[in-house]
Amino acid sequence: MDLSIVRTIGSGIARPEGVMALDNGTLYTADARGQCARIQPDGHTDFFGDLGGVPNGICIDADDRCIVANIGNGQVQALTADGRHDVLLTHAQGRRMRAPNFPFADSKGRLWVSNSTEHEEIDAALWNPTPDGSVVLIANGNARIVADGLYFANGLTLDASEEYLYVAQTMRRNIVRYRILADGALAAPEVFGPSPLGPLGLPDGIAFDDAGNLWITFPRWNAIGYLTPAGALEMVLEDPQHQVLKRPANICFGGPGRATAYIGSLDGTTIPYFPVPWPGMRLVHQQR
Repeated sequence: MDLSIVRTIGSGIARPEGVMALDNGTLYTADARGQCARIQPDGHTDFFGDLGGVPNGICIDADDRCIVANIGNGQVQALTADGRHDVLLTHAQGRRMRAPNFPFADSKGRLWVSNSTEHEEIDAALWNPTPDGSVVLIANGNARIVADGLYFANGLTLDASEEYLYVAQTMRRNIVRYRILADGALAAPEVFGPSPLGPLGLPDGIAFDDAGNLWITFPRWNAIGYLTPAGALEMVLEDPQHQVLKRPANICFGGPGRATAYIGSLDGTTIPYFPVPWPGMRLVHQQR
């Protein structure tokens, strides 16, 4: 695709790493100043919440709460539209989850959360990668670690049938997946797609479309691509001059027919968006 198809919406956002689209055309994004942004279809942007830390990945659950993985204060928070929030996670099985990165709500009312590292200084896990990332499953009010030993666990998602959990393993430059067992436990991991994904192919956010393609954002590459159902990597947008992509970090689908991709980023102040060839996979908060 040509970069000229990319437009932007919203204004004044600080590090909108996570982004989610609602059915009514509103976008929610994380904001590094300890809050979230709400972007109306006309671009008007306001801010809500008093979360502290640095909100990172977000999702919307079936109760329309904005679930925030707050990588800055080690909390997973449930934020309502009126700005109130509850803390859902700080520990799992006695272990402090220091770096919650991305949450995903499934159709069974469960919440899957990546925890990137157990380093107190997150940058240390990027400069000296160690297998201390994990995935936590929150179900029926209980949090348990279902995957461990990941090199910076980042974006995650389930496929449409909720048969597999997919995780971006940033510091191994690959995607791993786990078959989900009946009780929510996970089978052994397997690599999905090329490994590595490329010299600059450090994956961050991931999301499926209805054709079974797994879309990936690459902040260091400053690019967006997808893995086909067969595991082949297809690149969609590359922006080496940072003209419109600003270290893309997450992707979601929304708008009429979920035919538009919205991009969260590490360096942006707005949300880039562009049309996609296939609708995005419907998430639990999306009705159409």
